[in-house]
Amino acid sequence: MVGAVVLAIAGTALGTDVDHRLICQVERMAGGGGCGGKGNDAGKPTGGPPGGTGGAGAPTGGPGAPPPEDDPFQPAKCLLSSDETKDTVVVQILFIKISASDQVKVQQWSDGSVTLERVSTRGGGVTGSISASIPGLKNWGGGASLGGSYVKSSGSGGQWMFNSHKSDDHQADLEQNLKDAKQFADFLKAAEKCRNKPPSAHSTELGMICGHIADKKKPPVDPEKAPDVDITKTTTDVSGDVSFGGKYAKDDKKLKSLKDDIAAEIKRTNPKASSAELADRIKKAQDTLVGSAPDTKGVGGASTTGLSGALSKEVVVMRTKTGPDAGKVTFVYTFSMNGSAGVGEKSSGTHMQQIAVTYDAAAYDNEVKNKAPHHPEKLKVITSEESGNGPGINVSGSVNTGPVTIDVGAGGGKSHTRLHTESAELTLTDDQDRTAVEDWIRGRGSNPADGHVPSPHDLTEAPAGTAGPIERLLHDKSQISSLDYNVNTDWWNASLGIGFGLSAGSVGVGFKLFGIDVTHEKKTQTITGNPTYAGAPQVDGSRPWKPFTKCSDTKPIST
Repeated sequence: MVGAVVLAIAGTALGTDVDHRLICQVERMAGGGGCGGKGNDAGKPTGGPPGGTGGAGAPTGGPGAPPPEDDPFQPAKCLLSSDETKDTVVVQILFIKISASDQVKVQQWSDGSVTLERVSTRGGGVTGSISASIPGLKNWGGGASLGGSYVKSSGSGGQWMFNSHKSDDHQADLEQNLKDAKQFADFLKAAEKCRNKPPSAHSTELGMICGHIADKKKPPVDPEKAPDVDITKTTTDVSGDVSFGGKYAKDDKKLKSLKDDIAAEIKRTNPKASSAELADRIKKAQDTLVGSAPDTKGVGGASTTGLSGALSKEVVVMRTKTGPDAGKVTFVYTFSMNGSAGVGEKSSGTHMQQIAVTYDAAAYDNEVKNKAPHHPEKLKVITSEESGNGPGINVSGSVNTGPVTIDVGAGGGKSHTRLHTESAELTLTDDQDRTAVEDWIRGRGSNPADGHVPSPHDLTEAPAGTAGPIERLLHDKSQISSLDYNVNTDWWNASLGIGFGLSAGSVGVGFKLFGIDVTHEKKTQTITGNPTYAGAPQVDGSRPWKPFTKCSDTKPIST
C-alpha cells in the first residue's frame, strides 16, 4: 500500500497535501494530537486487551476474595521477569539476504525456579527496494523509499532449569536459584571464549589455562550436563519499511565553466545584440552543446525511517529430558505482527498469538513412524498486546560515485512499552478431548486453529451459541490468567552498503551489491499490576476474576 502511494504521488502536486497528512498521521500513531485531535497519554494504550491500563473489556469490579491455595483453576506459577539479549548480523549480496542471530534469555518464575535459554538461528531470503522524489514533501526531505524482505531461518539451542533450591519460601529459593543461573551464564561465556581463541603455537597450553579459569566459574549445580530442554525452531519473517529523505548535491564546476565559456563567446561575437537577444542565443547554444544537464550533480543523500512493520510465523520444538516434564515434546506455533512509526520519538505496537501442544515424546515419535493419530496431553493458548513509545532513531547517509552508491546507517534508542498477556492452559485427560484438540490443530472440522484462535479473555464469558468444541472445552476446564508487564528495551544498529541505482524521471530503482547490518538489543520484562486468574464457571456461564496469589506472593529480583 505504501508503494502504491509513493508511485501515485511521484511527480505530482499532491505531495504538499500528503506532506501535511503524513505529519498528522504520525502524530496520531505517536500518541500526539494528530493535527487537532486529542492525544492519549504517552505510552498509554487506548482500547486494547483486558487487564491492561484501562482498556476496553478490562475486568470490572476488581477480583473477588483470595482463593484457596488448592483451587484447581489457579495456575501453579507465572513468569515474573525476563532478561533477554539478542545480537543479529545480516549480510546482503545483490537480492540475497543472509542472517544470523544469537539470543540469551534468563527468566524468573514465581515458584522460585529460574530458566536460562540460549538459541542461535541462521537464515536466508530475498530483499528489494524502490524510491521516488516527491514534490511537496518538504518536511520529509523531498523523497520517499520503500523496502521489503522475506527471510526464512532455522535454529537450535537449549534451556537449563535451576530449581535445586526448593522450600516453602519461594522468594528465598528464587534468590539462590538466580545466583546459580548467573554463575552458570558466566561459565558458558568463559567456556565459549576459550573455544573461540584463534590457533597459535601454544594453543593447547593456553586452552588448558583458559579452561581452568572457566572452571572456577562453575556453580554448585552440575553445569556440564546437557540442557534440560533441547530447542529447535523455524521462523518465517516478512518485513517492510518506508523512509523519508532527499538527495543533496554540489556545483558541477566543469559543467558550469563550460557554460560560462559558451556565454562569453556568444557575447564576444554579438557585440551589438540586445540583452534579450543575448540571453536567447546563449540558452540555445548551451542547450545545443551541453543539453539539459543541471549546474549541480548529486553526490549523496540522507534519510530517516518513518514507518516499519513485520509479520512473523515461528514453529519451536522443545524436547524435555529432565525435570517434571521429562519425556515430553512441545510444539509452539507463534504468529506475531509489529509496527513502528515516528522519527525521534518512536511509537510501536505488537500483537501475538501462540498455541503450544504437548505430547509424550516416545509415543509421538512412534505415531509418526507408523502414521498413526497423535494424542496430545496439554494445550496452551496465549495472546498478547504490546504498545508504547520511546526515543530512538534510524538515519542513513549516502555518497554517489556515478551509478554506485555507498550507504552508511546507524541508529539507537530506548523504548518503554506495556505488555498485556493472557493464557488458557488445559491438561487433557480423556481421549475425546485429545481428539478434539488434535483435529483443531491439524485443521480438521468446522473451526480449525488456522482460522480462529480464541481469546483467553473471551473464554471467561458464557459461550455463545456458535462457539466451537475447543472454545467450550477451554471455557469449562482450562486455567486462564491475565498478566501485565513493563518492558524496557535498549538497542543500537549500524549498517554499511554498496548499491547500484537507475532512474527514470522522478522514480529510481536501486539494489545493493553488498551490505552488512548489525543490531544489538537488550530487553527487560517485569511483572506489574495485579495478576488475576479466572475461577470456576458459575451458573450463568461466566468465570469471575480472582487474585493470582501463586504469582503475586513472589517478587521479581532486579538484575
